[in-house]
Amino acid sequence: MDNEGVKKRAKTTSSSSSMVAGDDDDRISKLPDSVIIHILSFLPTEDVVQTCILSKRWKLIWYSVPTISFSYNIELKQDQQKFYTYMKKYLKHRKKAMDNITDLVITSFNLKINDFYQRSKAGLLDKWLAFAVENKVKELHLKIGLGKKRMFMYYPEYYYCLPKVVDNATYLTVLELDGVELDTSCSFSFPSLKILSLEEIHQADTSKDNVDVVFKFLLGCPCLEKLRLHNYEFLRGDGKLPLQSLGLKFLELKRTDNQDDLRIEAINLESLVISGDSADNVNLSACKKIRNLSFDDIGDIFDLSLNALISNYPLLENLTLRFKYTNDEHLKISGQRLKSFNFKNLCCKPCNITIESAPKLGYFCYEGYLDLSILIEPSNSLSGKIVISEGYNDGYNGYDSIWFTDMLNFLLNLNCSWNTISLHVKEYEALIWPEKLKRVCRSPLLNWKHLKVITNYGNPERISDLKESLMWISPSLETLSINEKCIF
Repeated sequence: MDNEGVKKRAKTTSSSSSMVAGDDDDRISKLPDSVIIHILSFLPTEDVVQTCILSKRWKLIWYSVPTISFSYNIELKQDQQKFYTYMKKYLKHRKKAMDNITDLVITSFNLKINDFYQRSKAGLLDKWLAFAVENKVKELHLKIGLGKKRMFMYYPEYYYCLPKVVDNATYLTVLELDGVELDTSCSFSFPSLKILSLEEIHQADTSKDNVDVVFKFLLGCPCLEKLRLHNYEFLRGDGKLPLQSLGLKFLELKRTDNQDDLRIEAINLESLVISGDSADNVNLSACKKIRNLSFDDIGDIFDLSLNALISNYPLLENLTLRFKYTNDEHLKISGQRLKSFNFKNLCCKPCNITIESAPKLGYFCYEGYLDLSILIEPSNSLSGKIVISEGYNDGYNGYDSIWFTDMLNFLLNLNCSWNTISLHVKEYEALIWPEKLKRVCRSPLLNWKHLKVITNYGNPERISDLKESLMWISPSLETLSINEKCIF
């Protein structure tokens, strides 16, 4: 080993020793216990426990970390038996510490097991949850099983049933359940719960009234503000019951199965996200205070005109649409309070959009193909983001005259007053107009002030050509950056 290598090794050894001995170079040990505990609360529990070997001061710090987080992933080829054995030992030590040290608390319990659920482990999981509830846990995150890989397996033995001890966890503010079974006969009571997330839930129908667990949750959660339902199937027979909540402000329905008409009566709802086929059979007529509305990865919306749908929300400020397909050839967007509009066209079908009567519109984002005609009629300047998809008109086959003609027509439709715009294309060449076309076509004279160009591929030698082409498109440019590099 040369002298330089010896010096580097000596420096590393000295630095490592200082962590244990508490030298002046050990900045972490100089921090107050409260700060160290806060930092450790973001780490997996096994990593937190290992800090006890650093020094005498660190020996007991891990007991005071208020978060517990365990994760097992079969894909990482972890030893399953060692994982459960470690959990048992940790529970034993933590219980002992809680009995002897009065000011210890548990604020969050997070358990993620990416493997087929084994009923033989139910007793251990029950003890963990009972321990967390007894110590007034505020956040509970539970993900059991293989999740989406289990979607085609409708067998109860693949689901861990949430024990009744959790039904009355009065201090819970956040509850996230993924891949567990819920007993519909239970009456849930969570007076402090603000956030509820249910994903890939199996409902054990043991009750006589056949009431969906979501409705029961809402009855027992008077303070609930945020509800997320992913891959959730509502029980049949609840079509006459409204999804009712006075405090609910945020609702997300992602790939839910609504067997009957689902009436949502959340009069204070402000944000609504509907994804997948969840838009089917949903009645939102009672939700008049929605400010943020997002339809993500869906087909045609409710077989209604979009403008008629938006008119139901006079307070709407932010609108996001992502279509897989649409039967509407012409979408009209309007709103007196609309501030931002995000549109993603996932289908290869021409579409026309008119944005009118939107005096407060300040941001517009589009992602899709060039076969889109956009007419924007705002009264003030816009900021925005444009992401051009190539798809069947693949840039690898060369950018021909058809591409640049379509691009020119597309940009002309955006010829309103722009403040800052971010333009995303695959390659530099997608925006470098051939000199022959420049002589034939007139400049669009776009009114852009600040332009940011983002590309995946580009030849650094062609930056000057790209700059010249962009200045031909918009001579009024004040600033230009290409892939985060300031050009002027």
